[in-house]
Amino acid sequence: MSGMFYAVGVGPGDPELLTLKAVRSLQQAAVIYIPTSPLSRQSWLADVVQSYAAENCIVHTVKFSLGINSQQRQDHWQQVAGVIIDEIKQGKDVAFVTLGDPLLYSVSIYLLRALRQQWYEIPVTVIPGVSAYAHAAALTEFAVGEGDQSVTILPTVMDRDSLRAAIKKGGTLVLMKIGKRLAQILDLLVEFNLLEHAVFVARAGLPDQRIETDLTRLQEADPSAGNLAIILVDTSMEQS
Repeated sequence: MSGMFYAVGVGPGDPELLTLKAVRSLQQAAVIYIPTSPLSRQSWLADVVQSYAAENCIVHTVKFSLGINSQQRQDHWQQVAGVIIDEIKQGKDVAFVTLGDPLLYSVSIYLLRALRQQWYEIPVTVIPGVSAYAHAAALTEFAVGEGDQSVTILPTVMDRDSLRAAIKKGGTLVLMKIGKRLAQILDLLVEFNLLEHAVFVARAGLPDQRIETDLTRLQEADPSAGNLAIILVDTSMEQS
């Protein structure tokens, strides 16, 4: 009898935001994988895993780089998928943990795709997690969607003209993947007179989280301030 693969969202950083289902999956997994990158919160993830994993659970780290090209990324996750499939066919439950939600800008997406390509009927359970932007909204009491207001989630790796077009469409913007582009994003918000209608949260839920409701305080910030950050913007110029 085969095991189960769990893609587990563990939320943005606050360990109290794990769901009961996420905790149960970690408790019953025989093998747990933790993705790591230069910007990852691997130490926090490892602490969470160790808190809930069974005593005899095997924990692995999986290194990845967001800078590698598409083919290299595909080959890498195909290799990881092959190892996991072997474990599941041995009857082991395997969990792959990820920050936030497994299906929102997550490396879990690449792994799930590779698993299905190699074994289409692999038993999979995806456990949603609290997304970073939802936590950012809670920390700042920012209403993400109200009435008939649209909500658009954007990675700021988009070109400047595409971001301008998104701002002009109106509604709430959820700006993710900010990184070193923080200064450019702030310039755009100044261009549209939106600094006072935006909030900034970085490393939400961690001891060094940063919350700014006055984004002018970020205009002289170190470029690294945008790492693991979210900006929520109300593009409506008429405030009720």
